[in-house]
Amino acid sequence: FKRKTIRISVLWLFLIVNLIFLGSFINCSNTQKSRDVLNAWELRIDGKVDDAKLLLDSILEKDPLNAMAYYELSRTLDYMDKSEEAQKAIQKAFELEPDNVIYAYSNANNCFLQAYMKMQMEQEGVKEAVEKTCEAYLKVLEIEPDYPEAMMYLVEIYGYLPEDMGGNKEKANEFISKMEKLDPFYGAKAKTANLPEETNFVDYWNNYMAEEGECVKSLKELGATYIFADDIENAEKCYEKAISLDPAQNVRLLDLARYHMMKVMQNRELAQEELPNAIKYLNAFLESQPEPIAPLKAWSYANLSRFEMFLGNNEKGEELMKLAESTDPYFSRAFGVPGPGEFVAPNEVVHHFGSFFSPF
Repeated sequence: FKRKTIRISVLWLFLIVNLIFLGSFINCSNTQKSRDVLNAWELRIDGKVDDAKLLLDSILEKDPLNAMAYYELSRTLDYMDKSEEAQKAIQKAFELEPDNVIYAYSNANNCFLQAYMKMQMEQEGVKEAVEKTCEAYLKVLEIEPDYPEAMMYLVEIYGYLPEDMGGNKEKANEFISKMEKLDPFYGAKAKTANLPEETNFVDYWNNYMAEEGECVKSLKELGATYIFADDIENAEKCYEKAISLDPAQNVRLLDLARYHMMKVMQNRELAQEELPNAIKYLNAFLESQPEPIAPLKAWSYANLSRFEMFLGNNEKGEELMKLAESTDPYFSRAFGVPGPGEFVAPNEVVHHFGSFFSPF
């Protein structure tokens, strides 16, 4: 009996040790998979986009069920301006892990982008695309009920769009009420969707901060409000405060540059007056800390190039364009600054909201 008991005990011990070993092996394997995808992400934000794409392709060739790799591939393809392929990749990531809030949020944002493009190009099927977008954001909230950025997109869709395009004031109000209980800042921001156009938004955000105190998000919002009011001096003060609270807000310097860019877009005769100011802010950003990542450096160099050429400094402009292309060949050609959500690590939840209805 004793020998039998000993044999059973040894067998149980052997089984437990093997289970522990197997668990450790699986954990190490998953860690390595994540590390490989993170390596691709690091290559992308360092301006080595082609290398990132090659690495992701090789990862998926060996492991075709790697959802994180598909997610990072979708962001890489999108950055390479291959939107259709990017859409397929994020759908695959979401299909593999339908309860992953990171992929669900990215999928919803992609749906919104497709709907927004239909709006801009006045194509058919806008309402259907908007409804699909809302369903995608609602799926995000099924996974993570207190996701303020997902709610904010729904507020803007339901609050800003007319009914024939998918707007719904009643639903907008429901989400505004939820957000007021969830997050003071997003509650205040959500309310702006229902305020009349003649509202003094400078007073609105100053009153908010008088009650709730200053934070990076509210300072950014007030700064943007000053920009819309053509009060660049106070906008700069707000952004300086935001940067003092969070140095990573140095990207706000690009918003100040874009303000002067917009002035020239509206009136080319202002170029000699406005472009030197845009150049000043772009250079300030490039010299700031934390050091800008390659995609934002290249975007800045490219715009500096355009401004210098516009001012007649062709040789300097050509040098800057070469610098942009060598820093990141796939740099964004858009007027808008690439959103920070594009550069968050692929294993981190994105908490970035960028309105489709506002340039700042």
